[in-house]
Amino acid sequence: MKKIIIVIGILSIILTALSCTRELPLPVRDLNIEFSLPDNFRSDIKYANQEVVFTSSSAVYKFTTDSNGELAITEIIPDEYSISTSWKMTGAQYKTMITDGELVEDKATVVLKASLGKKRVFTDEDFDVVLDKLVLKSLLISKVYYTGTKDDANKNYTVDSYVEIFNNSEDTVFIDGKYLALAESMSTPAYPAKDNPDYIYARQICKFPGDGNDNPIAPGKSIVIAAKNARDHRSSASTSIDLSTADFEVKEAEGMGNPDVKALNILSNSLTIKFLNLMTGGGNAVFIFETEEDILDWPQYYAPGKTSGERFRRVPITVVLDGVECLKNNASTGPDINLKRFQSLVDAGFAYTNATTGYTHESIERKVSTTENGRVILRDVNNSTEDFVITLDPTPRKYDKPELLN
Repeated sequence: MKKIIIVIGILSIILTALSCTRELPLPVRDLNIEFSLPDNFRSDIKYANQEVVFTSSSAVYKFTTDSNGELAITEIIPDEYSISTSWKMTGAQYKTMITDGELVEDKATVVLKASLGKKRVFTDEDFDVVLDKLVLKSLLISKVYYTGTKDDANKNYTVDSYVEIFNNSEDTVFIDGKYLALAESMSTPAYPAKDNPDYIYARQICKFPGDGNDNPIAPGKSIVIAAKNARDHRSSASTSIDLSTADFEVKEAEGMGNPDVKALNILSNSLTIKFLNLMTGGGNAVFIFETEEDILDWPQYYAPGKTSGERFRRVPITVVLDGVECLKNNASTGPDINLKRFQSLVDAGFAYTNATTGYTHESIERKVSTTENGRVILRDVNNSTEDFVITLDPTPRKYDKPELLN
């Protein structure tokens, strides 16, 4: 019996030794990865000296791309990895690297990033990583509500329209001295984008008050501008919204309308209308801009061939911070791209509502791109067709609507 026990013990030691000397998987060697920049980058710009992180269930590896923007991995344990990388730059730096003259603020944040989940790395098969671009402009138009609704007596209700402006950056931004404007909206366009590459012709321009630090917008927060009346409209129309807490109300002077809401004055007006004249059926080409010049020195023009009627102030597109083209929808043909007032550099696409005449409480709202540390970041690829969706919940400052998250 003792001999048997001794033999079993020896066998156990031998088996343990064999298991301890079992060979580990051979590493993957000489793996090469290339990084593709967005199409509008100059050919001489490379994804150089950027960190790339490989993360598996058991290890984290950090590598750095070379001067040619490529990553050469000498060896890595075969596994399934998530791969992430990003390159953050200012808008000023970004504009020196691109070819198309995209309108981006110098103080905007531009991020090139890629994230690959569950990438199987078991051979030395090279692969390519395509980088996405995210432009975090400091200010974006995030909601335009112009369709109106029906009141509780089923009559057309049109005084609840508003525009919302969102701070998509990491820093507090002051709206002081900036401008909110509407492009001309004649049924036959007076100044369509296709014929006017350098200017937008505005029918109304409002200037935000303040001396530079009076009206802050915190990161991930927004301001609401009541176009006509800053009150709780639900008391008259249950499908409407509460604008009593709006930040600004378009009106002539403080104390008018809702006395608790700051006045946003119309500085340049093609007509004598005293409110922001958003059309219930569209189109509404809404934009914000910034300039140190006196805009009242900018020229005004009648529609071509006319010598009376509305005059539109000419705004250079180089001062535009953001623009959203909301085209009128036609019941039989849909929106007509020939009606665009915004050049592609301002808005490469367009938004529109399902309704052709309004009164459906539809709102045009910007999608949510991501959330970082609790801060919402909105989508912005400079194309309203991709950036915006239609919602039947026009509630201001609300960004957790399911349709915005898809």
